[in-house]
Amino acid sequence: MFNNQQYASNVLIEASLSNDEELIDLTKKISEELHIGVDVICAIGSYLNSLKAKNATRECVQDSKYFLNKLTQHLYGIHPDGVAYRRAVEALILNVEIEDKAFCINLAREFYPLWLYENQLEGDHAHIAKLNIHKDEFIDLWKSIDQEFFSDMESWPLALYTESMRKIGVSEKDVNIRLKIAKVITIKLRNDHSSPDENYRDAINRTQHLFSSEEMKEFYLIVSREFYHFWIG
Repeated sequence: MFNNQQYASNVLIEASLSNDEELIDLTKKISEELHIGVDVICAIGSYLNSLKAKNATRECVQDSKYFLNKLTQHLYGIHPDGVAYRRAVEALILNVEIEDKAFCINLAREFYPLWLYENQLEGDHAHIAKLNIHKDEFIDLWKSIDQEFFSDMESWPLALYTESMRKIGVSEKDVNIRLKIAKVITIKLRNDHSSPDENYRDAINRTQHLFSSEEMKEFYLIVSREFYHFWIG
């Protein structure tokens, strides 16, 4: 199971379709821990719950479990959209008896929105997790920014920017926070070999959303515009 994700997915899905509630709960935990088959297993749970809500017969539930197991084998690794799903259903239909085709088509129609929804949730969770990682890294950078090493080429625009702020009477507190933001921008600009304008714009876009408050986001934009003229010089 550790060496073959598709095999692991098939095993976990089959376990989630068993009649053993304890095994089903354990399967969900393993699936989430290994991050394998989470979307399908959650969709299966929702589908089986819908059958219970409709008071489906025991025979209907068992048939649904049997054909869900067959269907989900064709869902591994496919893109979550209607075209890919239709191909998976067609592959299923090719391998079932004629008298079971109508049942399978109906099951596939009802299962599709549940599977699609779980895939969208999975994408949202991954995106949020990625954002959280970036935010944690940003917080660590913000705390340690004054201990960062800057080359002579990096220090020169920072020094000129600081000097210009003091010349126009900006308070020392505001100078310090402006300088911290300028240092963050400088670090974000490292190792980027695109054109200067694109490079600078990308660095600002990558970082602005990491500030929590709208006021700091706006202040960050103001400082980025001010600092640009020193950095580009």
